[in-house]
Amino acid sequence: MKKQLLIAAVAATMGTAAMADVSISGQAKVNYTNTDSTTESSDTNIFKHEVDVNVAGKSGDTSVVFQMTNTSSTNTNAETASVEIVESSVSTKIGDVSIKMGQFQSTSDSMLSDATNDTIAAGRFQASTTIAGVTLKYVDQNTSGEAVIISGEVSGVAISHKMGNGGANGTDDYTDTVVSGSVGGVSLKYRSKDYSDVDASDLSDMTSFEATGSLGGATVTYAMADAAHASDTFSTDGVLGTYGSINNVSGVKIASSLAGNAVALTIASTELTDGATSNDYTKVVITRPLASGATFEATYTDADMATGVDTKTLDLELAVKF
Repeated sequence: MKKQLLIAAVAATMGTAAMADVSISGQAKVNYTNTDSTTESSDTNIFKHEVDVNVAGKSGDTSVVFQMTNTSSTNTNAETASVEIVESSVSTKIGDVSIKMGQFQSTSDSMLSDATNDTIAAGRFQASTTIAGVTLKYVDQNTSGEAVIISGEVSGVAISHKMGNGGANGTDDYTDTVVSGSVGGVSLKYRSKDYSDVDASDLSDMTSFEATGSLGGATVTYAMADAAHASDTFSTDGVLGTYGSINNVSGVKIASSLAGNAVALTIASTELTDGATSNDYTKVVITRPLASGATFEATYTDADMATGVDTKTLDLELAVKF
């Protein structure tokens, strides 16, 4: 009898687990990076890694996401000793309103970025709904600003307008407008962010523009971003790559395929202050899927710096998603 009860209990547990809508996914990458510079003491060889694990649970219209990451980019074990929580959030619906609360990352969708757009923070709240094709979204965050975002489409043109306040205590009002569409097969995007107060390094008026089209079987993108004043700086996270503490950036990216490989060439220039001699970058990326299920990527970057050390960097990466 006891044995039968034990079997029944195990079966009930298995049934509950089978009915639960829980999924585990993630990604991992390992890199070897060699940097050769004009100053021999600045040459480096670094092995680094990043492992992300995502756990998602769902019950009806309510879902929970828990994402953690472990990274290392130096030759010490300090970074490997900890796990960072990237996201810990709950999303649900109340009537026609979608709600998300918790800790998560907000990223920019353009060449233009700022101090608040690529960070992980707790105490975040979002509520959104769509009325007659227009999406209304309200966002708030502890010890920071709040914003209202109105977005929709007019005659094939997507428009988003954000009215918010930023800064350490949410006291700096700003607007953030994005207009995108397609003309003659060319995709266009324009973005403008305008602060009402005096610009600072992390609260700068900024504009960006992107144009993407096809030429001879390749995808060609031109992109630029510019801060309003010479002393303002920002970091990009867009199609040209990541550049930190710059005043403006512009460049072209050409992407195509060759013998089963994805190949991309990026040529970009940045200025630390408006009108200064530019830093010039040439980057070639070759990506190929492997039979093992991993993806191999080789990136070569030649950086010609106006001041400081010129570098040539080769990065070899193995990445996998599961």
